Amino acid sequence: MNTRSLCLNALLLLSASMASMQSSAQAYPTKPITIIVPFGPGSGNDVIARIVGQKVAENWGNPVVVENRPGASGGIGMEFTARAAPDAHTIVIGSTSHIVNQFVSKVRYDILKDFAPVSVTGSLPYVVAVTQASATKSMNDLIASAKSRPGKLNYAAVPGGVPHFMGEMLKSARGLDIMMIPYKSTTDAEVDVIAGRVEIWFTTLASALPLARGGKVRVLGIAGDKRAATLPDVPTMAEIGLPTVDVTVGFFFLTAAAAPRSNIAALNREIVKAIDAKDVRERFAAAGVDAKSSSMDELDGLLKSEVARWSKIIKESGIRIE
Repeated sequence: MNTRSLCLNALLLLSASMASMQSSAQAYPTKPITIIVPFGPGSGNDVIARIVGQKVAENWGNPVVVENRPGASGGIGMEFTARAAPDAHTIVIGSTSHIVNQFVSKVRYDILKDFAPVSVTGSLPYVVAVTQASATKSMNDLIASAKSRPGKLNYAAVPGGVPHFMGEMLKSARGLDIMMIPYKSTTDAEVDVIAGRVEIWFTTLASALPLARGGKVRVLGIAGDKRAATLPDVPTMAEIGLPTVDVTVGFFFLTAAAAPRSNIAALNREIVKAIDAKDVRERFAAAGVDAKSSSMDELDGLLKSEVARWSKIIKESGIRIE
């Protein structure tokens, strides 16, 4: 074989190899996208994941499966995703709770090291609610009841999660002695809240809204700087005189850290497209979710900022779960 033939064969092999690599890079997704929800059904994470997942599947023509993996303050679902095949076919909908958990409890994941950012999805204010049958009609009633019965009132919380933190905020703001009842997810406490076995419920607006509309719980106060359009008669915590009992939770999609950036970029485009769709924004608004989307780099910057912010807040609070 002459030199010219050898060169030609080499070029053909190189072209074939490059074509194969390009085809492989364009193949994503090759199977259903699985969205891991690290809390139970009906949680804010769950509501957002299902709305976005359905739209992504419709637009992309690729199946999207939503899988609830609650437990360990959301740690089970987070750890599962961090250790999943690094191909961006498995993603998790994380939230502020998972940032807080890193500083107050023992978790086996690191938001900044074990995950690659995909996109912001939205935010939800937390609310304070009681069973509709309760004689407590306002936050002032709740505080008065807690003061008259120190150590008797209880509240539902995921240890180390945002509801736990809000309980500590309320205790600190008014010098109250209230007891935490641990749950895997705040939505796991719904039955006990409705029955009155749990007297105070800190949860997201998305979780509380269906029960409030159904006449099963009464929302006493809401976090954030403005009242919710879905519950216009409920005052903000600042209006009530409790500006420090105020947490709005951000939600975001993450995948395993080693996933190919090209795959993540493709997924980001579909998620942003879904969140920006009119019908998705309408569904978000009906659930009390403030819709947001972002680039991968924007989420990366946000996570770094939030980790630094919550590290400082929690260090100053002294809260720690062993």
